[in-house]
Amino acid sequence: SRNGDTPNQMQANLDMNGNDILNADTINTSSLVINGTPVQPATGVTVASAFQSHSFVATAGQTSFSLAPFTPYSASVQVEVNGLVLPPADISVSGTNVVIPACSAGDEVVIRRYTDAPSPFPVASDISFNQAGTVQTRTVQSKLRDVVSAFDYMSAAQISAAQSYAYAVDLTSALQNAIDQAFALNADLFVPAGGYLVTGLYLPGRVSGPTDDRGRAFRLFGQGTGEPFVVTNPKGTVIKSVTNAPVLQDYLDGATDSNGQVTIDHIRFDGTSTTPVVLLQSFYGLSVIRDCVIYQRSTGDGLRLGWGATVLVHHCYVMNKDWATFGLGAARVGTGIAYIPTADNGLVTISKCTSRGWLTGYQIAGGAGTAYSACIDKCEGSVIYNGVILQSNANKCILSDCYFEGGDGGVGVNNLGNYNTIRDNLFFAGFATAIQDTSTTNKGSLIEGNLVGIAATVNGKGIAVASSASFGGFNKNILNNSIAYTAGTAGVKGIEISGTDPRINVLGNSFDPRGNWTGAGTTKLSDVSTNGLYGVVQKQLVDLEIPVLSHGAIAVEQGPSALTQTNVVANVLTIPDVGSYFACNASVACTVQRIDAGVTPGRIVVFRTDTANMTFQDTAFILLAGNFTGPGTLTLMIDRIGASNYAYEIARTVF
Repeated sequence: SRNGDTPNQMQANLDMNGNDILNADTINTSSLVINGTPVQPATGVTVASAFQSHSFVATAGQTSFSLAPFTPYSASVQVEVNGLVLPPADISVSGTNVVIPACSAGDEVVIRRYTDAPSPFPVASDISFNQAGTVQTRTVQSKLRDVVSAFDYMSAAQISAAQSYAYAVDLTSALQNAIDQAFALNADLFVPAGGYLVTGLYLPGRVSGPTDDRGRAFRLFGQGTGEPFVVTNPKGTVIKSVTNAPVLQDYLDGATDSNGQVTIDHIRFDGTSTTPVVLLQSFYGLSVIRDCVIYQRSTGDGLRLGWGATVLVHHCYVMNKDWATFGLGAARVGTGIAYIPTADNGLVTISKCTSRGWLTGYQIAGGAGTAYSACIDKCEGSVIYNGVILQSNANKCILSDCYFEGGDGGVGVNNLGNYNTIRDNLFFAGFATAIQDTSTTNKGSLIEGNLVGIAATVNGKGIAVASSASFGGFNKNILNNSIAYTAGTAGVKGIEISGTDPRINVLGNSFDPRGNWTGAGTTKLSDVSTNGLYGVVQKQLVDLEIPVLSHGAIAVEQGPSALTQTNVVANVLTIPDVGSYFACNASVACTVQRIDAGVTPGRIVVFRTDTANMTFQDTAFILLAGNFTGPGTLTLMIDRIGASNYAYEIARTVF
């Protein structure tokens, strides 16, 4: 039509004024904009639909204009003030009112409202979802329920409280309900970033009566923890309790029960209790706790594991209130990470964790069950009194590649168990004893490849080992360790051996400084045992540490073949570098005036002559009590002086 009041029956492209005319019966308005105003999304607009105009004369400062009884929609409202169209950003809707910037008195305001109501929002169960790379279709509701959010079970006020990190609202009931519901749905529970005040939460797995959840799997995870050392107003996901109880624990219905496969990650647990912050009594099988921060504000422990074969704890920072306070010594409290089985089990691994501020950084065993083959590797202990305690029922455990600093006067590692290995660890100064293995009832220890710093710790000990028993004590080995101290420090013992008739091998250890250690009562190697040890041991000889067979027997090794006249050239007998006992079977007469025994000094050699054909002559290079022909035995000590060998007679026997 020419005036636009009726549909364009002419199907013309331009009106009388040369403006475009839209020819359509039905328009999808999901992205339609008319005069700068979006039309209500997803609404079908027919030719009979139109805008309804509402005209007003504004008063001074007026911002709100009522369209009652109509309820406008912001996406379908256009406003003109004195003929100028306002941008959508200046328009909002509150109930039946349209709100715009303040007007001046007498302004002419025209509000055009689209007359159709918007289509209702679809529900998630009616919307299809297709993942990329598949033709399988599921509903959006099904997709969203793959992972449950704790916010799904909280009111708007509770969500706001969590997001404020104010810890002013108790969220225990809501968060526990979220855990229980997710577990019931066989879904993982995501705890969004926020601060959650609780009085204590429980993992829901049980083995009790008709309930047996050992076949279940559940993951509790958060947004993350941020920098672990930020203990004032941390962000990420923080679950905090000021109640004297664990922040999170599981159920132990029987000494050997489990609650299924559980994974806990990316959450900061903040406790104030005499109990552990996190208590996992039935954490078993493939269960894992990782990438968490555990913080104790009172006197309790950090993380404690009970029945837990093959579980993994990794990338966790476990700290208490004293983590940055030095000089507390034995007044420190709690244990950072403790694995104390309620029944015999093993193969628990604690890896790449940090334990700070505690009386004891890590503890293995000490409860009703024996811990077998547990492993602490690549972990740190810092600002602690004791680093690690391997209790008497910790058997065949391994402590390796760990790092201990900030020792506060206790023991770096105290091994009380059997057949345990302490290997390739780094101990900085500060501990009274870096490695202690002085129980006379444990056995089979291997202390190897550790780097121990004593520095200027007066009366400090690098490695202290004891062994005692009526039959000579249990065997232990101290091998290839490196020990350093500050020269002149008093009372230092690099390695100290004690006990009665101990069976200990001490070999291959190095000491820094290399020369003689100075300081009152200071020594590299100290043997204070009764009757001396049984084994191969390093002994200090002026500035050197040499291997010595203590309380042992010697079985000499025979040379690879008999010596004959062919081994004597120009009256020089050449013997192999290996062997201490040689048979001499010369078939023709020959005379030996010198012996070439290689470059090893102080070599003891026994010659057994089976004939009278080989004669050893008393010369400047072979010092004998007269010539020796045999048959018989001749025992010599062969020294190396400069580039020559000199042989000295020890004993002879003539057959």
